[in-house]
Amino acid sequence: MTAPVAMPNTLTMQAFPMNPDRLEAPVQLLDDAGTTWQLRKKRVDLRAVRRLMKDHAATIVLGESGGTRPRPVVDGERPMLWDKVKDDYKGPGGSGTAGRYLAHEFRADAERRMLYLEEHC
Repeated sequence: MTAPVAMPNTLTMQAFPMNPDRLEAPVQLLDDAGTTWQLRKKRVDLRAVRRLMKDHAATIVLGESGGTRPRPVVDGERPMLWDKVKDDYKGPGGSGTAGRYLAHEFRADAERRMLYLEEHC
């Protein structure tokens, strides 16, 4: 892993050396609160993406710069981000290989879920 990415007034998370979709298991993401998130499922279906984005108990993280620089998404951003993702998702249930977004599910434990959205230009 590379150095943590600092975001003002939010969690800081470690950056990935490449997007999570290309990393070999086990894939973990550590935040500055000391939580270790374990990748559970790559390329989740668009229906699961929608469900997790609407679940305010789930943490949503946008992996900018090709999925390598994680940035927590605040609740107010979710509807706008969903509008972008739903029409430009390249994972299962989406627009196919031409899409800009790809999502993965991470878990900290059985109750804590994170949706990690890779954003590609």
